[in-house]
Parts: sequence; C-alpha cells; structure tokens
Amino acid sequence: MQKTLQFTVDSALLKELGEKLVETVHLALSELVKNAYDADATEVEVIFDADKEGKDFIKIIDNGTGMNFNAVSDYWMRIATTNKDKPNNVSSYFGRPLTGAKGIGRFSCRRLGSKLTLITNGTEKGDCTGKQRNIQRTEVVFPWEDFEAGTDVTEIKCKGNQTNLNEGYTGTTLIIENIAEEWNTRGLNWLKRQLAVLVANRGTKRKGFDEDPGFLVMLSASNFEGGIRDIREDFINAGWGTLTAYINKKHQAVCELNAHLLGRHTITSDITFSKLNDIKLEVGIMVEDRSQMRDTSVISKQNLQEILSEWGGVHVKYRGFRVYPYGNDDWLNIDRDRGLRKGSPKNELLVFAESLRGVDAKRALLNMLSMKSYIGSVEIGYQAKGFEMKASREGFLDSPEMEQLKRFVRFAIDWTTILRDYSIRLETRKIAERAKEEFEHLVEERFEINTVVDKALSYIDTNIRKVSESLDPQDKKEVEISLNKATEAIRKYNDSIQVELSHLRLIASTSTLLHIFSHEVKSLLGLLEQSKNSLNLIAKSLTGASQNTILDISKGFEELKNRLNELLQMTTFISSNRVNVKHGRIALKAKIIKVEKILELIIKKYDIEVNHDGVANNIVIKSILEAELYSILLNILSNSIKAVIAGGKERKIKLSARVEDDSTFIIIEDTGIGLDSSKFEEVFIPFVADPEGELYYNLEKKLNPEDSMIVGTGSGLGLGIVKEIVLAHGGTIQFKKPDLSWASKLEIQIS
Repeated sequence: MQKTLQFTVDSALLKELGEKLVETVHLALSELVKNAYDADATEVEVIFDADKEGKDFIKIIDNGTGMNFNAVSDYWMRIATTNKDKPNNVSSYFGRPLTGAKGIGRFSCRRLGSKLTLITNGTEKGDCTGKQRNIQRTEVVFPWEDFEAGTDVTEIKCKGNQTNLNEGYTGTTLIIENIAEEWNTRGLNWLKRQLAVLVANRGTKRKGFDEDPGFLVMLSASNFEGGIRDIREDFINAGWGTLTAYINKKHQAVCELNAHLLGRHTITSDITFSKLNDIKLEVGIMVEDRSQMRDTSVISKQNLQEILSEWGGVHVKYRGFRVYPYGNDDWLNIDRDRGLRKGSPKNELLVFAESLRGVDAKRALLNMLSMKSYIGSVEIGYQAKGFEMKASREGFLDSPEMEQLKRFVRFAIDWTTILRDYSIRLETRKIAERAKEEFEHLVEERFEINTVVDKALSYIDTNIRKVSESLDPQDKKEVEISLNKATEAIRKYNDSIQVELSHLRLIASTSTLLHIFSHEVKSLLGLLEQSKNSLNLIAKSLTGASQNTILDISKGFEELKNRLNELLQMTTFISSNRVNVKHGRIALKAKIIKVEKILELIIKKYDIEVNHDGVANNIVIKSILEAELYSILLNILSNSIKAVIAGGKERKIKLSARVEDDSTFIIIEDTGIGLDSSKFEEVFIPFVADPEGELYYNLEKKLNPEDSMIVGTGSGLGLGIVKEIVLAHGGTIQFKKPDLSWASKLEIQIS
C-alpha cells in the first residue's frame, strides 16, 4: 500500500540551534543589537534589571522600523526564513549594509533566557521609522521551556495580541526573562568591542536613501559605573586621547586633552579667533597600536582598522545637523601636510614645542596622524554667525569665519600632535629605564642612571677581551684597538651629552625662578599702585596727622624695595650662557628661609603656618647648583601652599631634614587636600598637574582672584623638573603615606 510521509520538527531543534548557532550569551546579545541596526534604528537601549521578586531580565529597546503582524507571523515565527534578502543586502530606509547573521535573532533570544516577550510596532509596509500613522502593534510571548524534546514545534501555541493604533512610534522591544548565568567580564568586553563597530556610525549619506543620522547604544545596569554606559562615549575615550576645545568669551581657543601616559592638561591660545562664537570640538584620537589605547576592553586593533577606514574624520555639525562633505574629505589639510612632511608648528605652538624636553620643535608635527584617525566633530551653535550654506547644500561658502574655523580645529589638533610627540619621548625614556633594570639584573649590581654607559662599556670590554683570548696575537691586537677606539668615542659623546643635560637643567631651573619672579613683581606693582592712590588722597587734604600715614607708606615702599632687591640678587647667578657654572656646597636652611620670604605675601594673607624647625643649621647639600636647589624648594613649597589653601581646613606646612649615610633627606608635610596613594607616581609625569581633578577645582573656589597670578594655575611641569634634578644627583623623590596629623608627605633624598 502506497502512503505519503511528511517531516515533523521536534522542539529539541530550537535548543540545538540556539546553542550551536549562538555559542555564548554575549554573541546572542550582539546579534540582537545588530538586528536593531539592520532595522534602521538610531538608538538602542539594553537594560539589565530585576523584577520585584529579584528575578533578572534583559530588555532591548530600539526605534527602528519594527515589524507588522504579517512580518512577525511569516518571518519571525517561521524557522529558517529570513526577511534580510533585500536588494543589494542593505536596509530599506538608510541603506545600511546589513550586519546581523541571517535568521538567528530568534535563537539569540532562546540562548539568553527561557522566556521572551516580543513587542513591536510597524507600519503596513514595514519600511518606515519614527512617528507614523496606522501602526500595527504586535505582542507575543514565547515560553521556550514549553518547547520540550518530544513535542512537535508546530503544535506549541504562543500567546499573542494585535492592536491597531491611529498613530505611534515604530520600533521593537524584547524582554528576556530567566536569563542565563554565564555573563563574565571577558564576554562583556567582547560585546563592547562588537558594539563599538556599530556606534562608530555617526551619520552619513547613501545615494537613493534618507540620510543616516548614526547609531547609539546605551547599556544600563547597576554594575556599570554610573548605571548607564554610552558605548560611543566609551569608544571615543578608549583611544590614545580625547580632545575637547571651545571658543571662550575672549575668542581664544581653550583646549583640553586627556591622553595615554600624559593624563589631563589644557592650553588657552594667545591668538584669538575674532569671527568665531559658540563653537566647540570633541574628537577621539585613535592610534592603531594596542599599547597606545587607554581601554582595550572597548576597542581592539582589528576593530579599529575597520572603524577608521569607514567612519574616521572630523565632521562639522551646524545647529545640530551634519554638514557634508566635511569629515569625508581632508578639509583640514591634515593628510596634505603629512604628505608634504610639514613638521614645524607656528607661532605660539612652536614656542610650546620648544619648552618640552626631548622634542625637536621644528619636527614636532611629523608624527601627526591621518585625518581618519580623528573621530569626532566640531559643532557650530545657534549663536555663531557668518556661516552660509552653498546652494547645493554641500558645505559652506568661503568666508573669514570658515577660514578661522579651520585654524581653530588645526590649532587644537596640532597642539595634541606636539604632546603626542612628547609622550613618545617619555615612552622611550621608560624603555631605557627598563633596559637599565634588566642590565642591573644581568650584572647583579645596582647603579645610578648617569653611570649606565660606563657600566655597559666596562661589561662589553670585559667579555670581548675574554673572547679575544682565544684569538691569535695579531687578531687579538686588532680587536683590542677597535674596542678601545669604539668605547672612547662612546664615552666622549656621552660626556658631551651630560654637559648639555646639566645646562638644560639649569635653564629649566631658571625658567621656574623667572616665573615666580614675574608673579612677585606683579604683586609688588599692585601694592605700589595702592600706595600711590593713598598718596593722592593725602595730597588733597594734608594735616599734621598725615605725617604718620606718609611715614607708614614710605616704610612700605622701603620694604617693597628691599624685597625687589632680594629677588634681583637671587637671579644674578642665573644666565643661560653660564655653561661652566660650578656645583657647590649649599646650606639648606638658609635657602628654605629665603624661599619662604619669596612666598611671604601669600603665606601671611592666607594665615599659613610654615614650620622649618626640623631643619638643622648645619645640614649642607653637596655638589648642587644654587638654581637647582631653589627650583626644588620653590616647587615643593608652592605646591604645599596651594594644597593647604584648597583644603580649606587647618593650614600647616612642616619642613624637616636629616642626614643618613652621606645622603640628605628633605621632607615636606602639609594639612592640605591630600593625594591618593594610587596617584603617588602619576603626579611626576609632565603636564599632570592635578590627576584627581580636585586641587585646582577647590583652589579656585577659595583663592582670591588677585592672588591667582602668584600661586599659578599649574602647568604640571614643576614636580617633573624637581624629579629630573633629584635623579641627576643620584637621589630619589617619592610621596609617602603621611602620619595621621598630616594629609600629604613628600620625601626627597639627595646624595
């Protein structure tokens, strides 16, 4: 008897497909976000939360095209069917290249948890986004646990509901309950890297489609910092550096960079951009080198290459809308200048580059990255004037405003390029220090940095001579002659470098002193102006009693004159041409007293108690330049003064010193704002003036405006200079955990 047979599908297939096609929960969630991207969503929110009973769930909400009832029935509910076979394999509304793996979205839901609620709003055609008329709302519950092995998948009913709305927003919400317990840090990092590729889409135009405004993903969970993570913001901040800039009320460029190795630092331009107003810039600076990424959990080298090629560039946004073609082209002439090998910055940026140790100022821009390595935008706000769109709506007409906009963005980027060049020099020095440590381990001996070359040459000399013992006399003699010539050349060259470094340290010390000097003179001039005004008032109505007033003013003039003379005497020994200046023995306490007197105005004004009783009169620093010692003392004391003012509590500073094993130890303690132990090393990195972001924030609130010139705003160079001087003298400098009565403790050891 002939019979007809047909296939049936066991429910076990769903579990099999869920585990084989979607191996991890992180991949599953990634596929669901990709589905939202392919559905032309501009925003997706992924929420990890728990219900009132403490049961965890995941909610994925997007504002894409959604699905109508037929799409849910014909595609979502039909296994092995996909609606992604679209013309040219692109999305219907924005023309995005489709990213999701075909047809595995529903199995991703099965992989994530045992129950799914699908809520989706779509139009009849299913190719529109945003607020629309005649919306079909479909809700379906999928109890995956009911799809047990041994049951036919077609026999299991999923409860659903269809509602027609006159008006509503398109989009899809997935609520996944009884979620799997296999989330881990490594998997989350993988997920973030996958999502970073999607959020790199900051908007574009594709021929024949509506303009794509970009794609945002927000992760919300109690275990994330702040509760919510903006994946695009995390991505921007994961690269080598993040640059922000704006035009202030004086039409100057105010730039801030937070970068790998360098930390956070700022600059305000001397030049002005008179035509610009309501302008701000934010870009992530991306380097295709894992060692130069601040957060490899968000981006990888492979993902970054993919992102930069498609999405790199500085966009222009005018009143919230992107202006084309800026960002797709080289509108800032970055790639042109790289091709021409233009290495020298101009004007104040050249001066800035010259101030950085190790940087060849006239070649400081040769390390500039390509235009594609900058991901971000410059935004032109509603208050900006002078920007007029071309008739084609492609770019702005040429104007002084547009020219200044280019100069402003290039100023900021060139500044960061100089600092990146400087950071490369810093890294080179760190590599040299590691090499020194490895060599010390090899020879089983510790030595000072300034003796590395001699030690290494001696080691080479010894080992080569051992090897040469096996040579015949003539060959041995030739080897020894060559070795002697080579080592002598290296030693002489190293000696010349050491002389130059000594000279540069003197110049660095000089600049610090002159900085303090200029501030002090300004404060003295302010007092003289006040005295002059007092004399003018007295001249109008002289009486016998005014004699005492005039005498007091005269006394004030005399005190100021003496202070000025002392300052001038301090700088008489400083000259950038005095290369042959000698190191000498200098009494420590006398210099501490003189430095305190320099800062006397601010010390008295803010009622700061400075105690140096712990410094004995007979303590002498051996073989040091006077300028170097002043530079050390001025920097550490002025830092403590700022700290105790910012602290706002008891204002005490204590200096002490001791001599041990032919070394002098200088200790300064204060009751200021304090420093977390995790930042003990970071504060010595140049340009890291305030790693915790607390010192200058609090100082600004407690400092009188007229005193800001005296204490300074913090260049981040002071402690770096001090460390260089101390290391050059075979010493050490380190922050230590203070005693309970003090907030901060810095110890300097000089041999």
